[in-house]
Amino acid sequence: MSSTSWETKKLSEVADLCLGKMLDQKKNKGEYYPYLANLNVRWGAIEIEDLRKMRFEKKEFERYGLKYGDIVMCEGGEPGRCAIWKNQAPSMMIQKALHRIRAKEKIDSLFLFYALLNKGLQGHYDGYFTGAAIKHLTGEKLAQVEVTLPQYSTQRKIAAVIEVYDDLIENNLKRIKLLEEMAHITYEEWFVRMKYPGHETAIFDEETGLPKSWTKNKISDIGAVITGKTPSTSNEDFYGSDVPFIKTPDIAKAPYVINTDQSLSKLGADSQLNKYLPKNSLVVSCIGTAGEFGFVSEPSQTNQQINAIKFNKDSFVFYMYCFAKHLKPLLEALGSNGATMTNVNKSKFEGIDVVIPNEDLLQDFNELTKNSFESILTLQKKNKLLKEARDILLPRLMSGMIDIEQIELPEAILKQRE
Repeated sequence: MSSTSWETKKLSEVADLCLGKMLDQKKNKGEYYPYLANLNVRWGAIEIEDLRKMRFEKKEFERYGLKYGDIVMCEGGEPGRCAIWKNQAPSMMIQKALHRIRAKEKIDSLFLFYALLNKGLQGHYDGYFTGAAIKHLTGEKLAQVEVTLPQYSTQRKIAAVIEVYDDLIENNLKRIKLLEEMAHITYEEWFVRMKYPGHETAIFDEETGLPKSWTKNKISDIGAVITGKTPSTSNEDFYGSDVPFIKTPDIAKAPYVINTDQSLSKLGADSQLNKYLPKNSLVVSCIGTAGEFGFVSEPSQTNQQINAIKFNKDSFVFYMYCFAKHLKPLLEALGSNGATMTNVNKSKFEGIDVVIPNEDLLQDFNELTKNSFESILTLQKKNKLLKEARDILLPRLMSGMIDIEQIELPEAILKQRE
């Protein structure tokens, strides 16, 4: 089917639009329900790990509640960022920072989502933004956004093709989460609840309260702490694509930092050779948003908001990753000092206490979790390739450059959308 037969319509013609509810503790009434905020909506994904709640009345469910297939889009922050709701959690509502976009009859909601996602990734919404310093995509402007639509059956076919990529990515994310949780559960069982192998016969040191042969150390005792640095931004030759340059937002997709918004040239990275971090170095954000942590997946450098640990020996690596999960409140306490922004400098970070078990137990934990983290890294790399392939395919399908009607899809893919 040629794209010349596709129709162009305003978004308000093909979908119902609604902004979420204003958060007002004094005026809001009803029962507490979870809601999505701007920070929960990523490009093509919804994160529900840190949900907030506010009061909603029953009569507000239709206006502010989400149904399967609804599209949620950021009004501010990073306007146009959007994802599709697939009933990831029950009784979900939306806050005012988000638009709810609900496809009308004979409009495939998944196709519409991919069309809007593609526009966002291509920067199409820039011309609709209001505000100078802080950008917004108002409901009035969003309603004017134009979408080009093929016939309904073609919409469904295009959406089915792209969804295959997203389903593979989602399945890999679930496996990553499970593997990481298994490592954390083992850490908690062995080193927090002290139910490690052989604990029944352990002899404790009366002075330290720890099993004998366990030690209290400082972070500086288990590895070199490297505080990152930003090479001169006035030298354009220092920036390129050779060495990943890690900043705090890049760490959010842990365990391994796979993607960075910015990279250095070899010249730029070599201008500060002492800032190089090898694979499996632990990076921890310590200024501003403190406590984000992850592994370096390849030789990299970081900016000055991050402290990293280059471990003295491999047996520390996965133990310290699990330990880092508990660092956030400690870093926030260390770095407050009445200031408006958390700031944990190198010396404070080096001085953090760490309990280290005996070497045999440390090695056992390392061997037990090593394969899991290697699998995680492999899955993250697969997801990177899948996203790249999807993002190449997306604009071609959405523009009709690829004539989907000339492609015969496997029956299983088509049935998945029924």
